[in-house]
Amino acid sequence: MKGRRTWRAHLVVGLALLALAAVPAWAAENVQSGADYWHTTTGFTFTSFVQEPLPAGFFCPGSKPFNGTINLRGVPLATEPASALGETDTIVRRLDKAVFNAKGESTTRIQLMALSLASVKPVDTGCGLYNVTASLGGEQPVTEMKIARTSDFGGSYIAPLELNVRLVFTPVSGQGDRREVTHKVSLGPGTDSVWAYAKGAAAKVAVRRTGTVKVDTNGDRVPDAFVPAPSNFVAGVDPAALSADTAVALCKDQSCHCARFSHDPYVPNWYCDHLHCVDVYVDCSKPVDKVRYGPIPQDPEPSTDPVTPVSGSLNGNN
Repeated sequence: MKGRRTWRAHLVVGLALLALAAVPAWAAENVQSGADYWHTTTGFTFTSFVQEPLPAGFFCPGSKPFNGTINLRGVPLATEPASALGETDTIVRRLDKAVFNAKGESTTRIQLMALSLASVKPVDTGCGLYNVTASLGGEQPVTEMKIARTSDFGGSYIAPLELNVRLVFTPVSGQGDRREVTHKVSLGPGTDSVWAYAKGAAAKVAVRRTGTVKVDTNGDRVPDAFVPAPSNFVAGVDPAALSADTAVALCKDQSCHCARFSHDPYVPNWYCDHLHCVDVYVDCSKPVDKVRYGPIPQDPEPSTDPVTPVSGSLNGNN
C-alpha cells in the first residue's frame, strides 16, 4: 500500500507540473487598472461641424450657421504639483483590471478623464475671430478596450472612444461674450495601438510621475481630481523595444483615431468628422505608409516624412 500511495503522489505532482506547463507565458502578469497619458500631435487633430452645424445667430445676430473645421493642438493639463505630467493633454482611464484568458486576450472599460486642446489659430466665424479651447463636458461615456498580449513584453489593443467635448469660443478682440457648446464625438480605434509593460525602454518614454498628482478635468485650469497610481501598462510603445533579443530602436509616430466606422485612419480626412492624433513610439524598422494627410479637409497636401526618430534612439538594452 505504501508503494502505491507513493506512486499516486508522484502522479499527482506530475499532473500538476504538466498543468502549469500548459499555461501560456502571458497568463502570468495581468494588466492593472490605471491611466494612459497622451500628447496630441499638432498638425493632424481637428473637429468638424460639417455634419452638425452650429445654428444661425450662435455667434452674433444674423450670423450664418457655422459648419467649419477647427484645427487643434494640445495644451498641457493643469496639475498639482505643477507640470507633474509633462506635456500630457489627454488622459484615458482604464477602469478595471484586465485579466488575460488562455488566448492572451482581455478587456477593460475605459473613460476619458481629462482633455486640454486649443485652436491652432483663431477661427473666423463671420462675427469676428475667436480662440477656441476644448475640454471635457460633464459625465463621460464608457467604452470597451480589448487588449491582446502577443509576447512577454506586451501587445496591441483596440479602443474606440466616446467623449463629450466642451468647446469655448472666446473673442480675440476681448469684446463680446464667450460662446460654449458641448460636442459629442465618436472616435474609432487608432493605428499603432500598441502597448508594453512599464519597464526598460518603455519606462523611459512613459510619462514620469511620483507621488500623488491632481489634474484639471473640467477645463477651468484648476486641478480637481487625483490621477490613478502608476500601473504596469504603457500605451503607445512597441513591445519589441523591450526584447533583449531584438533590441529595436524606437521612432516617434502618430496614432490617429478617426470616424467610428473607419478601419484606416490614414484615409483622406474628409472621411472623418473628427480626428485625434497622439504621439506613439514604434519599431523604426517597420514599414509605414509614405503618404499621410494633414488636418485640412479641403485639398490636403500629402506628407512624405512619416516618422521622426527619437533623439538618442532607445532600445531594449538601455
